[in-house]
Amino acid sequence: MRNKKLLCLVECAVMIALAFGLSFVKLWQMPLGGSVTLCSMLPILLIGLRHGPLVGLGTGFVYSLTQLAQGFMEGDIAYAAGDEVVFIVAMLFDYILPYTLIGLSGILGKKNRWMPIAGMSVAVALRFVCHYLTGVTIWSQWTPDGWASWIYSAAYNGGYLIPDLAITLAVAVFMLSSPAMRRLLGIKEEA
Repeated sequence: MRNKKLLCLVECAVMIALAFGLSFVKLWQMPLGGSVTLCSMLPILLIGLRHGPLVGLGTGFVYSLTQLAQGFMEGDIAYAAGDEVVFIVAMLFDYILPYTLIGLSGILGKKNRWMPIAGMSVAVALRFVCHYLTGVTIWSQWTPDGWASWIYSAAYNGGYLIPDLAITLAVAVFMLSSPAMRRLLGIKEEA
């Protein structure tokens, strides 16, 4: 039992490190924060699938702290530095909560190879909702003239999250085509 917990802890740590490293491989970056990366969400999504939502949320939370640190390093959170309330809301809804929610990828179960793909999509959709809400509320002053803030926030955040999700899902589908990978993740074989 102890070895199983230790193995889970080591797997989570390795996947957090991998996700953090991949988050620096940016295919393109949006001007006010957010980027399309080389599958940086995938390691956390896989932990959520392999070990379930609770372990996934814990792993996602630790990953969110690395993303918050990266946001500080790259100056992405500097926009909020003037107002304490905005700063706290930005930390919570642009970093802590959205990256933590990625760990919910296993929420729909593992009945076949398509349920994990749906679970990954739901987890990233929840991340989108967090970024969308801050875009509509605290970042609305950046909305260009002629745009409604709710449309601009959806377009802006979808502009990087949809391609990021598409790349991640393409790699995930490829990985899940392997019977060995499905066994490792505990995904039931299709009849």
